[in-house]
Amino acid sequence: MGKSSLLLVLVLGAVVAAVMADGEYTPPAYEKKYDGYFQYANVPGDTEYEFGYNRGNPSHYTSRYERSKDSRFRRKVNRADYGEHNWEYNHVDYVPAYSEPPATHEQAPFLN
Repeated sequence: MGKSSLLLVLVLGAVVAAVMADGEYTPPAYEKKYDGYFQYANVPGDTEYEFGYNRGNPSHYTSRYERSKDSRFRRKVNRADYGEHNWEYNHVDYVPAYSEPPATHEQAPFLN
């Protein structure tokens, strides 16, 4: 690279830096058009998560929110044309004590 090329690169770099420092140049921003519809997920720990979304259009949409922590699970579903539904499951290491099953008698042999 010659001296003139090096000088040209340095001058061009200085001009670009000066323009950016003055605030005349702003990079193109991502236009976020929030219209009420979204989706997200959050996992804060090993045994818990949170998830939800809102999809559709104003006349027909679905919203869902799900959360699980340890042994507890919740879900809420909302539909524009069907209403709201809620589920909650609490699972624990609980085993109910069942009584002894009734005694069964041995069947008689089948004869032809």
